[in-house]
Amino acid sequence: MRSKRAVRQRWAGNYRRARHGALAVALTTLAACDQVDEMLADDPAQAEQVALYQSVPVERRNIAVAVEAAGIIEPVTTVEVKSKASGEILELPVDTGDFVEAGTLLARIDRRVLNNSLQQAKASLEVAKARQTNTQSQLDRIATLYEQESLSKVDYEQSLLEHATARSEVVRGEIQVENATIQLEDADVNSPIAGTVIERLVEQGQVISSPMGDVGGGTLLMQMADLSHVQVRMLVDEIDIGKVQPGTIAQVNVAA
Repeated sequence: MRSKRAVRQRWAGNYRRARHGALAVALTTLAACDQVDEMLADDPAQAEQVALYQSVPVERRNIAVAVEAAGIIEPVTTVEVKSKASGEILELPVDTGDFVEAGTLLARIDRRVLNNSLQQAKASLEVAKARQTNTQSQLDRIATLYEQESLSKVDYEQSLLEHATARSEVVRGEIQVENATIQLEDADVNSPIAGTVIERLVEQGQVISSPMGDVGGGTLLMQMADLSHVQVRMLVDEIDIGKVQPGTIAQVNVAA
């Protein structure tokens, strides 16, 4: 009996101590809350910082709507380089990735046949000029005789025709020389733009064809591009197509 009574007394003492401790904690908490309220009342700026919400005037703002799409970056200007002359490539000083200025030599074609054509055209022109000089002398002589009525009108008109034919041959010869000169110059393929060689499709020693005489369009030597101006080509999902319009600012992220 004594042992049970001692146990009950011990439990009762513990309960009273626990209840007094809980009451002390509650009183301490209430006291702390009162101190915080007094502190916030003394400092309005600090009270504003710890406020859970605040009121602001209604105003209109823009809502940012992002649209993501995958695409490719490509140059705005791309040029296919071909040679107007046919023949063997003797020089090919540029390679893929090289940057060149406009007018830089890209390839040189064998010009021996073209040079022979030019020399032949020049020789034909000299013959035509000599014939023109001869017919001019004959015309002057026949014109004098015709004025003296020593020759018929038919002979005079025949001399005029021969001289006109000789002059037309000179003009034709000059055109042939000019064309042969242009063809010889076309043996040097120069860069049409300032840009980068993005692809070279031929090798030195390869025989190429000209688009002037090839129904297939001729041999493509290389492709060049101006990489200072590029554009992004991408496909926007039909769900998001209504969110974009001309002039919309885009942010481009390049994959590593």
